Amino acid sequence: MIHRFQHRGLLGTDIELRLFGLKTRHRGKAGEAEHVVRDEIERLQAIFTAFDPSSELCRWRDGTLSRPSPEFNHLMEQVLMWWERSRGAFNPLAGRLGTLWAEAERSGRPPDDDELSQTAAGVQEPCFSMIDGVAVVDGDCRELNLNAVAKGYIVDRSLDTLERWLEENGLGVDAVVVNAGGDICQRGVAPSLIGIENPLRPYDNEPPLTTIELHNGAIATSGGRRRGFTVGGRRYNHLLNPRTGLPVTHTASVTVMAGDAATADVVATAAAVMAPTDAVDWIDSFSLDSATPTAAMVIQPDGARHTTAWWRDATAPGTPTTPGAY
Repeated sequence: MIHRFQHRGLLGTDIELRLFGLKTRHRGKAGEAEHVVRDEIERLQAIFTAFDPSSELCRWRDGTLSRPSPEFNHLMEQVLMWWERSRGAFNPLAGRLGTLWAEAERSGRPPDDDELSQTAAGVQEPCFSMIDGVAVVDGDCRELNLNAVAKGYIVDRSLDTLERWLEENGLGVDAVVVNAGGDICQRGVAPSLIGIENPLRPYDNEPPLTTIELHNGAIATSGGRRRGFTVGGRRYNHLLNPRTGLPVTHTASVTVMAGDAATADVVATAAAVMAPTDAVDWIDSFSLDSATPTAAMVIQPDGARHTTAWWRDATAPGTPTTPGAY
């Protein structure tokens, strides 16, 4: 039996929870499980959101919070690690560049080249450091946001909480899946088949480009088809290269499968701004010897595909059991 719950407006997207194999005699507990996940998502969203001045992130950025929560410090440690590991391809200050393009959209004129170059140069160095496990502001962090990693992190933590609750209540399931707007995390003994959408034919009745077997892991896709900037009648990718400030043109989408949703989220974001072959080489460089390898498929606008070594092992034929990653 499959129990399915959906919520709108959490993390700025639709959240779906699926419970596979919950015993019929326990079906009354399915609603409680849904509340466990929703409550944890709401709790963590209140820590990391950039849209509520009372959130930990906003108070930390403006200097009114000096001792953030363990969850905040843990995620910021990961942010700093990926910022450095990706050599700046993942950059939580890229929102400054997005502001320039949003202003360009309003004015109908592309950003000034000098202003774009200067802004990009100003976001290359981290604006905070970790001291004794605590995130400390030591630069201009006012526009730092965690959009490229917080959603995945929250999904991971909500599933951790659900697994503890299921164990405490003696409830067994075959699998649990949380889908947060295409960021999908799966736990359990029974794998799920995930359909990967074709970014060149994003239609509801289009068959998946390929199917991936997801087992105790996560998948995330970064691409430009759903969002973007329209400036002077021309459409630009919302994915911006933080090193130049320019929209990405060489990649249609990157789909990443990893051991957890936070990793899948941030690696997909970083890989999307790298040249396709560089992205594959970068992911393979830290995955081939890992106990929980990361795999990826990069699709160019002309349809050419580039895959990492582990991706080929993850593909599996069959009908998807969970809606695809977008």
